[in-house]
Amino acid sequence: MNTSIRPRARAIAWSCMLIYFASYLMRINFAVMMVKICSDLAVEKTDLAVVVTALTIAYGTGQIISGLMGDKIKPQLLLTVGLALAAVCNLAMFFCTAIHAMTIVWAVNGFAHSMLWPPIVRLMSIYLTDSEYSYSAVRVSWGSSFATIFLYLLCPLLLQVIAWRVVMLFCAFGGLAIMVFWMLVHPRLFTDPVANSRNTSAKNDPSEPQKRLPVPRFVYFPIALIMLGIILQGMLRDGVQTWMPSILSETFPEIVTQEGSIALTVVLAIFSVISFSVFDKLHRAVFQNEVFCAGMIFILSAASALILYVVGLFTSNIIVSVLFMGTIVACMHGINLMLITVVPKRFVKSGKVSTYSGLLNACTYIGAAISTYGFAAIAESFGWNFTILSWVIISVLGIVACLAATPHWKKFRRDYADP
Repeated sequence: MNTSIRPRARAIAWSCMLIYFASYLMRINFAVMMVKICSDLAVEKTDLAVVVTALTIAYGTGQIISGLMGDKIKPQLLLTVGLALAAVCNLAMFFCTAIHAMTIVWAVNGFAHSMLWPPIVRLMSIYLTDSEYSYSAVRVSWGSSFATIFLYLLCPLLLQVIAWRVVMLFCAFGGLAIMVFWMLVHPRLFTDPVANSRNTSAKNDPSEPQKRLPVPRFVYFPIALIMLGIILQGMLRDGVQTWMPSILSETFPEIVTQEGSIALTVVLAIFSVISFSVFDKLHRAVFQNEVFCAGMIFILSAASALILYVVGLFTSNIIVSVLFMGTIVACMHGINLMLITVVPKRFVKSGKVSTYSGLLNACTYIGAAISTYGFAAIAESFGWNFTILSWVIISVLGIVACLAATPHWKKFRRDYADP
């Protein structure tokens, strides 16, 4: 596939990947350090979970607003403004001492990051061919994993010598540097929209409204099921990733420290980097209906969570815990690729790629908001193994939602999206 990718398309892919890297660098840094922050501030997990929950709620709500704006405002501008505002919020966290102040700042940060994903999807749909879109989607998704690996490896080392607030400053300056780079390169990259059946936008100004073909009403039913599936994957993706350090440090206190549990979580991101390529190939070569493909991935997630739960009933093994939590998170990234990256491009003919991208991505963070607080509450009341059992149930619900939507989505692609 790579032989058909133009050099300019490669540059677009890697530039957008860098933006997504900056987004995760300035968005998940607080959650990555949450075990250490809980200890430093002497608060309970549920107290600090409010801060992360505020970000996820604002991010999810902002996705809908930014998705609508992304179809009307030049996407390059939205990306610049989003990066700048996120950097300011990370700078502000250095000065926050009270949880309510942190909550407000981090909510604003969530909205800032909501301005990034819908414009990225729209830019890719306008300036890239189908094969280039798939190439870029995988690499942009890598940005989140690279940032996660970077943070989970670097933070434990930094936290041994500097305060977590200083780490926030470093992330802010990194985001500002990437914003400056973006401002310098985007005028050269986005000059020649692709003229094909997917793209009917104005060639000289992609911010102009696209020629629209009304979406058939029957698609709203499978979209509702897809949204449910996305909420469920958001619960597992962010919930497992956020609380894995706590699970490891509390279950294996004699083996790992708080900083060590953070470092071990890098396995999740490594699994995710691999999963993007694997599931992209699975989608293109085997399960070409992306919704059905997501259902198959949910089956793997359910099996992994069930094994993890059963093993936990009889023994505690850190290798098994890390391996299967990594598999669950990798599966969720694969589902994210199917339902949030691939599905929106099917709406190019409607001229509302950014709108659907924002709407669908918002559902991820509805799930994330539920799980960030919900998993903490379940763990404090019933323990981590009962929490893992809830992961099995969530995965099964995801299977049902995706398989129920599959025939309707197949009809939508046949009658509307693919011709």
